[in-house]
Amino acid sequence: MIKINLVAERKAAKGGKTVPGPVADAGTGGTRNLLLVGIVLLGVLVSAGWWWSLTSQRTRLQQDIREAEQELVRLEEIRRKADEFKRQKELLERKITLITDLKKKQSVPVHILDQVSRNLPDFLWLDSMTAANNQINIAGKATTYNAVSNFFDNLNASGYFTDVVLGKTSEIPEGVSFSLTCRFAPPQAPEPQAPQG
Repeated sequence: MIKINLVAERKAAKGGKTVPGPVADAGTGGTRNLLLVGIVLLGVLVSAGWWWSLTSQRTRLQQDIREAEQELVRLEEIRRKADEFKRQKELLERKITLITDLKKKQSVPVHILDQVSRNLPDFLWLDSMTAANNQINIAGKATTYNAVSNFFDNLNASGYFTDVVLGKTSEIPEGVSFSLTCRFAPPQAPEPQAPQG
């Protein structure tokens, strides 16, 4: 900005001397220029500081993203292993349940076979025996009718079989063929009596 001092020109005109052209004020223009340069430098410094802050913040965020992605990969591997362990645990639980059920169901057939074999008389053998829901169907052969009758009586007297019904009985070249049905009903354990006193 140029400043013209008109007052100085008038003074010169009174004295008889004329000053050609405008007179520039050098004192205030230099201060303003320095102030303008200072403001521009301050703006540049503030912009540089802001740019450096944003750049370092972006670098930190990129580092955080890389670390988060690495953690995500690590956690994905852990989750995959956890899913595999969960599947194995469920499989083992199913196997344990199956084995437990088989053991529970195994005790009844073992008792049935044990009691039938204990009540078999001499000269009688079994061809087949099926059991479903404690209902037993037996087919076999004996050398005499007396052996079949003894088997029938033994099952009734054992305390483990109820509803013993003799089925079809017929003569064959080896002796007698027979069939019978019954229910397996193990005796209940006596309930403990309260002491009287």
